Amino acid sequence: MNISKRRNELQDYYSNAFDVNVLSQVIDFSSFSTREFGFTGQSGKFFRNISFETPNALQDFLIDRCPTNAYIGAVYDNPPSREQPIHTLEWKGHELVFDIDLNDYDAVRKHVCDCTGAGQVCLRCWQLINVSISLIDETLRRDFGMTEIIWLFSGRRGVHGWVRDSITFDLDRDQRQSIIDYLTVIKGEDEKARVQDRKQLKYEFRKRTELTIFKYSLKDVRRKDLVNLGLSGSAATKIVNQLKHQEGKVDDNLIRRFNKNLASVNKYDEVLRRWAPRIDHKVTIDLRRLLRMPMSIHGKTGRIAQILDLDIVFEFNPEDQPSIFSDIQIEE
Repeated sequence: MNISKRRNELQDYYSNAFDVNVLSQVIDFSSFSTREFGFTGQSGKFFRNISFETPNALQDFLIDRCPTNAYIGAVYDNPPSREQPIHTLEWKGHELVFDIDLNDYDAVRKHVCDCTGAGQVCLRCWQLINVSISLIDETLRRDFGMTEIIWLFSGRRGVHGWVRDSITFDLDRDQRQSIIDYLTVIKGEDEKARVQDRKQLKYEFRKRTELTIFKYSLKDVRRKDLVNLGLSGSAATKIVNQLKHQEGKVDDNLIRRFNKNLASVNKYDEVLRRWAPRIDHKVTIDLRRLLRMPMSIHGKTGRIAQILDLDIVFEFNPEDQPSIFSDIQIEE
């Protein structure tokens, strides 16, 4: 890697393509001067307790310093600085955030796609992320009445959900944990993860979860995926043929057929286990957490951390996103 060239590419991006006003879609600019920011410098050193009087001052910093990564944190009673680090200040609030990363699906995505490396991503396994976005977004809106929700592609293998509703801004750790608990469908990690007792899930949320997962898990399913799940060859063929006949449309009849086949081989919960959201709880309840800045550059991939359009989110392919780094080699 040519450090000088990488710096020039970052400087060019932050000078000519970065729009600092896009941040207003995620954070409230009225408290901008007391918001914490963090960065990874060209040397690889991470530093935080940084604040800026105005958004333009932030952009000037990005152009001048060309950090490889940029992050946004919480709001405090005074501007964070080296002289006044955040642990000496009064915390005022932080947007409710959700972190979903494909790494947390590594134990189950092998059942969905043919990726072989831990760093690989494809449109098929990325649907695990999209299903989680769809389900969480709808639940926050329907069951909690939240309306200002933004989803951000991190630039590599994950997404962040930002809830801007004022009622969530000063929620404490326990309140944020209670929302996470409501959204938790599976317990445990990796191969040990298991579906929650249905009695622990709110009825409307459980039914929404099942419908969403069965709908989208079938959308591009392959015959071998169904056979590996335990369905007979003939049952798998019928489902795939019906999908082809319906030009990929998953209707109620197909879902009922799928459910019946799953019940016959006792694999109903297995589909939920593979596709249910896997949210990093620690990120949501950490009141001082720094998250990647929208429109900033991911230092390892050179891709833009961009806001996602939920109307076409299932068409989004992270591997199609360009890198600003001319010499980048995405890890496989």
